[in-house]
Amino acid sequence: MAYADANQSGRKFGAGASVLAIEVGIAWAIIAALGMTITTHKDDRFIAVPIAPEIDPPKPQPPQPTAHPAQTPPDRPNLDPIDLGPTTMPTFIPVTFTGGDDGGGKIELPIPRPTPPPVPTYTPKAARPAGNTANWVTTNDYPTTGLRGEHEGSTRYRLSVDAAGKATGCSVTASSGFADLDSATCATLMRRARFTPASDETGARVAGSYSGTVTWRLPEE
Repeated sequence: MAYADANQSGRKFGAGASVLAIEVGIAWAIIAALGMTITTHKDDRFIAVPIAPEIDPPKPQPPQPTAHPAQTPPDRPNLDPIDLGPTTMPTFIPVTFTGGDDGGGKIELPIPRPTPPPVPTYTPKAARPAGNTANWVTTNDYPTTGLRGEHEGSTRYRLSVDAAGKATGCSVTASSGFADLDSATCATLMRRARFTPASDETGARVAGSYSGTVTWRLPEE
């Protein structure tokens, strides 16, 4: 009985020791696990790393105009002002409205009348001989061939006269029938004919012309 109790007590002691060993092992495992965890967390350190602020990328800039050297404008010629004369303002036509008793009416427009041309200040004048035309050609101017051949006839001519009253050209408009008489007519008139020059409507002297006739008759002996 005592042996059984001792044996039973020994079994109980052995079972208790086994349980205790298991519990100690579990506790040790937990402590080891905790130690590792604590060590791990103990060694981990919180390091504050500054975070750079977000910077917007630079916006593209519009292309800048290329600077060009200043150019000097070319010299312009000095132009004299052009006189366009007096300025005529437009004429407005008056309109007349005539109303009727019935509320109606009519518009009357004046009949436009043409503006008469301005009256010239001076009357144009043709070139006029200065002096007696009979002295321009005389029998002393008779060509020798005409005297020998007894040539007679009338030569019609036309002289061009400049603004100074001098003959500048001669043409035969009707021949006498003899070339020597026609030639002597123009040659003599170009030397002796003088004129009062022609004038226009403003009174200014202008170029003109003069027509006449030279009659060649053999001198009486």
